[in-house]
Amino acid sequence: MMVLASRTAVLSPPVRFVWKALMRPDVHPKNQGFAWPVMFEGAALPRIVESSEFDRVVWSSPWPSLPGVLVQFDLTPETRLRWTLLAHPPVPDPQTVEWLCDQVSHLVNIDLRNATGY
Repeated sequence: MMVLASRTAVLSPPVRFVWKALMRPDVHPKNQGFAWPVMFEGAALPRIVESSEFDRVVWSSPWPSLPGVLVQFDLTPETRLRWTLLAHPPVPDPQTVEWLCDQVSHLVNIDLRNATGY
C-alpha cells in the first residue's frame, strides 16, 4: 500500500476514549444514539479492518467511489492521533487526495472533538 497523506492532531480526551470512539464509528461516544462521524454526501460508515488495543485502528474506505483507500489511525499515550490515508495503486489524482485529506481532517478535528466534548 502507498501512503497518500498523513497528519497529526493532539486531542484532549484519554487515549482509550478516542480509541473506543474510532472502534465504534456507528455509535456516539456519549451514548447519544447516533453515529459520531458526520459523514459527507456519498460516504458510508467504515468498517474496522484492523485494530490494536489503544494504539491503532484501520478503517475501510467510507468513500464508495474509492474502495481501495484505507484510513489508519495511530494513537500515542498522550492522545496524539496520527491519521494516514493508504491506497493500493493506482492512486487517486492529487485533487482527490486533497479532498480526502480535507474530509479526514474534518472528521478528526471537528466531528471527533465535538462528539467527545473536548
